[in-house]
Formats: sequence, C-alpha cells, structure tokens
Amino acid sequence: MSIKVVDERGEEVKEVQIEPKDPEGGLVADGMLLTERVARELFDMMPSEISRNKSKLNTLIDYAKTKTEDHSPEGIKWALRNLSLKLGTPPMGEKLISYMTRYAHLDLESQEIAKEKEKYHGNIDS
Repeated sequence: MSIKVVDERGEEVKEVQIEPKDPEGGLVADGMLLTERVARELFDMMPSEISRNKSKLNTLIDYAKTKTEDHSPEGIKWALRNLSLKLGTPPMGEKLISYMTRYAHLDLESQEIAKEKEKYHGNIDS
C-alpha cells in the first residue's frame, strides 16, 4: 500500500523533481555543488583549494555555459574538457586552472565587446 498526495480537489499530485540550488545560486547535483564537482573531477582539488579558486571555477563554468546548451554538470565538464584539449599544456610553472581561466575570461570579454559593437552597427548610417 502506498500513500498518494492529493490537492484540494482530490486529484493526485505528481512528484516534480526540482534541482536544488545553493544559497549563491550554483547547481547542486548528487549533494555536491557544481563548482566542487568541476574542481574535484577536472582539477583534482582539495576542499581548501576549492575555496581559494572559487572565482576561477565560476568563470570557467560561465564560459562553459556559453559553449554548450547542456547545462548539466556533465555538459559543463565536457565543455571544459574540450577547452583543456583545445588549449593544450600550460606553460611551465602555470597551473591548468589559471591557464584555462585566463582564456575563458578573454573569450567572455570578447563576446561582451562584440555585443556592444553590434549596438553601434544599428546606429551607423551607411
């Protein structure tokens, strides 16, 4: 025997899966924040390193969201893996996360600049 949840009219209410979010707005999957999953699974970071690199991780996640329509943790990780493969090995002495973040930041800024330039194209008389 199972318990059914009903509304005011006596109709059965179907369960709806809601993805939980952390207080800062990040996705939570499998009990772990998206930033934590990316940090642990892509960069092998310890919890103390995650907190120090949180802004870099957020920049990388923002970049990944512009490169894929799949914003699930797996989609984000694949977009970042593709970036890593595209960039190759960082220069001697530089960490991969810093190398990738610098590129992602430049790419995001160039997208913003392109959007701003487009606004001017509509105002120019040819």
